Amino acid sequence: MNGRALRRALGRELAVSVAAPLGLVLVVLAGWQIYVWLSDIRPQTLPGPIRIVRESVESAGSIWAHSLVTMSEVAAGFAISIVCALVLGLLLDLSTPVRRALYPIIVASQTIPIPVVAPLMIVWFGFGVTPKIIVIGLFTFVPIVLGFAAGLAATERPTINLMRTFGASRWQMYRYVKIPAALPDLFTGLRIAAIYAVLGAIFGELAGATDGLGIFLEQSRLSFRTDLVFGAIFVVAVLSYLLFLGVVLVERRTIPWHFVRRES
Repeated sequence: MNGRALRRALGRELAVSVAAPLGLVLVVLAGWQIYVWLSDIRPQTLPGPIRIVRESVESAGSIWAHSLVTMSEVAAGFAISIVCALVLGLLLDLSTPVRRALYPIIVASQTIPIPVVAPLMIVWFGFGVTPKIIVIGLFTFVPIVLGFAAGLAATERPTINLMRTFGASRWQMYRYVKIPAALPDLFTGLRIAAIYAVLGAIFGELAGATDGLGIFLEQSRLSFRTDLVFGAIFVVAVLSYLLFLGVVLVERRTIPWHFVRRES
């Protein structure tokens, strides 16, 4: 498959993957609005989509300001999480004792109730951006490191033996064989982590902050502005999806050969 045909195929795949869920969402929103009209339910209990959009547009300036704070936390936390996960993933593959010692701990860390731990981060590190970054890391670190380590460990043994026959050093082995082979698994972990990154920032802000979408959500809830609560939830969902889509686009640019093989 040539490059032009591949781009067309990926474009069609992307269009279908966007159109199908968008159509379903529109049907759900239409049914939701019709129910609100027919039931005459109080907007404090269940506002309709039209009211949510109208009130969110009126509060767009405040939502935007809080969104910038949250996304700056997500950018910092996600970037640091990726770097730490890559380093640890390499260590797990390089050293069997390290893998045996740390792998069970990494898996067990997923059982930690993050909403309970988040307030402790505020106690230990204050109300700055540091505790939010740590909480984001707790949400996103494990899928990345496990995906990367699994990809490195799954490298085909004949390829490794062939490189050794040619006298390749350990660095060359990782650069030309193991890391490229692990990229699909790494990006799988990154996609999973991207979904939870914004959620981690929200939990960190709810534990203690002065700005951010988590604070906007809490203020709206305490003011019985259910319409703005739904509006903020929608923004959180959009930001999470955009981050996920960004990872997908980077993946397509980084390992196009993987998609060529899958299409073939």
